[in-house]
Amino acid sequence: MNTAFTPFLHQRNGNAARSLTSLTNDENLWACLHTSFAWLLKACGSRLTEKLLEGAPTEDTLVQMEKLADLKEESEGWDGSEEEEKPSSQPDVVEGQELSKSSPEPSLMPDCNSWNVAHRRLSVFRSLRHMRQVLGASAFRMLAWHVLMGNQVIWKARDMDLVQSAFDVLRTMLPVGCVRIIPYSDQYEEAYRCNFLGLSPHVLIPPHILSSEFAVLVEVRAATRSSLYPTLFDDEQSLNKYEFVVTSGSPVAADRVGPTILNKIEAALTNQNLSVDVVDQCLVCLKEEWMNKVKVLFKFTKVDSRPKEDTQKLLSILGAAEEDNVKLLKFWMTGLSKTYKSHLMSTVRSPTSSESRN
Repeated sequence: MNTAFTPFLHQRNGNAARSLTSLTNDENLWACLHTSFAWLLKACGSRLTEKLLEGAPTEDTLVQMEKLADLKEESEGWDGSEEEEKPSSQPDVVEGQELSKSSPEPSLMPDCNSWNVAHRRLSVFRSLRHMRQVLGASAFRMLAWHVLMGNQVIWKARDMDLVQSAFDVLRTMLPVGCVRIIPYSDQYEEAYRCNFLGLSPHVLIPPHILSSEFAVLVEVRAATRSSLYPTLFDDEQSLNKYEFVVTSGSPVAADRVGPTILNKIEAALTNQNLSVDVVDQCLVCLKEEWMNKVKVLFKFTKVDSRPKEDTQKLLSILGAAEEDNVKLLKFWMTGLSKTYKSHLMSTVRSPTSSESRN
């Protein structure tokens, strides 16, 4: 080690030790440390130094890691069952099949370049701003409102790539744990199975879904000449042949305030001084801000079991007392990682924390 850095490291370690000593009476300290250490243990050894420099994992990162762990467990269980059945005379062939079937889905793999930004493949819709330009401001606002509220978003189109592209863009508005996608289906799937559903044009949607306030439908039709919008870029030729019709049993009124995060997202999208990359970072920050509110509300209501009057006061303090904001927080609460929930509950069950509260 370079001796020039030694005094700095000693001072830094000393400050950290004093800070740790002053916080040992905090009942939440060990839960926080448990989260960090659990994350460190799961981090890839080859990238451990990089992860340490990036700081503590976000909720999206924790959820991604949990999904990967579940996928690995399922894969190992499948491998075990296949080993009992596979003939010994064809080990190489079966092993190759196993590897191909147990490969993790790309949507569950964390982005190696950034753990905070969802992986986006090159697609028909380049960004949320691009989608807003294509759909129009009012139609996009209705669609985005339903996405943020956790309602079912249905796209009907012949082009599977277009539907997948739309979902890749729209899912960036939500925490990873709140996203459940069936990319393309030949039959309607219930909302409890997915909040993003792609359908082929011939699929019949139940009437009660079409009239429901908890669903929004985007129909992609062949455009008439009068509905063609001006082409701004060469790669928009494919979109120029479509007409997008957005409908819902509960259309969002133009004068409706809506959730705070939606208004901030729209403000960023309409600000032409912000590049697409800057808008993406704004979106990451907004999601982190509101996930922090979700964590506070979860601990307050589910862990501490505070009365309704106190909850209303807390929501006012958080700046989330409006109806749409409350609905958003409750939906986003379902996206909290199991890791976060488990050590909050373990903190409550531990004798030390109980004595501290008493």
